[in-house]
Amino acid sequence: MADSLALPGLFGCGCVEDAAGERLRPGDGAIVKELFEHSRLRLGSLVLDVGCGTGESLSWLERHGFVGIGVDRDERALAIAASRVVSALFHGDGAHLPFASAAVDAVLSECSLSLMSDRRAALAEWARVMKLGGRLLLADVDWPSHDGRDELVDDIAAAGFTILHEEDRSDVLPAFVARFIFRYGSLDALWGDRACTGQAAGRPRYRLLVAIRSAKAISSAGSASS
Repeated sequence: MADSLALPGLFGCGCVEDAAGERLRPGDGAIVKELFEHSRLRLGSLVLDVGCGTGESLSWLERHGFVGIGVDRDERALAIAASRVVSALFHGDGAHLPFASAAVDAVLSECSLSLMSDRRAALAEWARVMKLGGRLLLADVDWPSHDGRDELVDDIAAAGFTILHEEDRSDVLPAFVARFIFRYGSLDALWGDRACTGQAAGRPRYRLLVAIRSAKAISSAGSASS
């Protein structure tokens, strides 16, 4: 598996496993718990998991009183998820969602946004399907900008979100890296051709962000598109 996917890299792939066959992701389930603790979402909220992989986070949602929907472009991962959860699952691109506007209460994204070719367009699409006052729950790897700007925060704001909570959780990366190397032999399989880009030359960080879809931003977005 590592050899066949080495060029694009395995980061964000829903089927990355450790040596014991468990799904491998930074922080594992603890990160999802932290995101929801900061979200103040009501029980019963409808949460779209973009890049749901094999369904670990959807399973967590179901156990803790939320309603989940999953979307992933990896059919193998979705097949595994279907055997684990009752949540509705969709095969597709997380930047082009098959849902009506204002359909969900929250969007959860773990290690998915960094894989999007157009991050702002993906965030705008997530904002589109989210109700007013909905939450963006984001955990992802990020590289500091060369000019010192926080490009991720800028992109989130441009999509119509106001950040409620932000935290650097790079402390979860060493354990993830160690387990990945033990399973795949090196980090080459993780980053693939990203390792040759200037972006990946710096030290990555792992960030948690919770943001709210704001009324003011929705009005601005509508004016810009008209």
